Amino acid sequence: MSLDLPPNSDDVARLFREHDDIGNDSSLFLRPLRQLFIDGKPISQVLALTVSSIDRQKLPLGMLTQTKKDRLIFWPILPSGVNMVCADEPIDVFDHITLEFPSERIHVTAYDSNGQPVHATRAWRTHHFPENKLRLWFILLLRISILHQQDMAVQRKIRMPVTDKERRTKEFIDYTQHLRFLNISLPHRDVESDYIYLSLYLVSNSITAQVPSPSIFPTDISIASQIEDWPVGNEFKVSPSIFNFDKHTICAATACPPGRLRSDVSVGFPQRR
Repeated sequence: MSLDLPPNSDDVARLFREHDDIGNDSSLFLRPLRQLFIDGKPISQVLALTVSSIDRQKLPLGMLTQTKKDRLIFWPILPSGVNMVCADEPIDVFDHITLEFPSERIHVTAYDSNGQPVHATRAWRTHHFPENKLRLWFILLLRISILHQQDMAVQRKIRMPVTDKERRTKEFIDYTQHLRFLNISLPHRDVESDYIYLSLYLVSNSITAQVPSPSIFPTDISIASQIEDWPVGNEFKVSPSIFNFDKHTICAATACPPGRLRSDVSVGFPQRR
């Protein structure tokens, strides 16, 4: 994670004292808090996924939570300063991806200027790979430069009902105290790598004891349309990591494929069934 902050703690403290709003609304460290800020809704356990850069900085990829309604929600990194207001369909920039259970239905959510959710009319479901017992949730392609441009200093001045101030403040404190970070493995890359490939899978219990072999993951032309200078017949090395989150086991497969990503962020979902 990277941001050019003042060189000492006194300057940082002054920055927060002198400004109510710091950081863009697109910040990954603000978006999971939206419903708490607006409606006072409690926040479940949040897990931030990171990868290590060449200089060993830990760069955020996204945040994951499990709701009380048995849904997984993933907030991907977005370009700093991108317009987060959605007027209507089609959705240009969405806030988060939701996976519902037991149907394993997938949908994306944005917000309008009034803070009301806007859902994409199209929905997807996970794709099952019977041969290896994995179920694909989504594929995320992220330009490495936007990982370095994320706001590390974020602050908002939030209005709260007097009667609910104590509870909401406690919810926020609990969120900050229980926020977890998980650094996932990334194949070796050189300084010329343009983007990171991340695919998230649900894992059947029968293989939770070991990390799947990299050879079982698709590494073909499935992302070629999003890449400039894609080599014909190219395949790329994948590094899988397995972790438990709430009652689910998840596999994160990462890679640094060749070529250049056409946009800052690209998300792909399984075909609708």
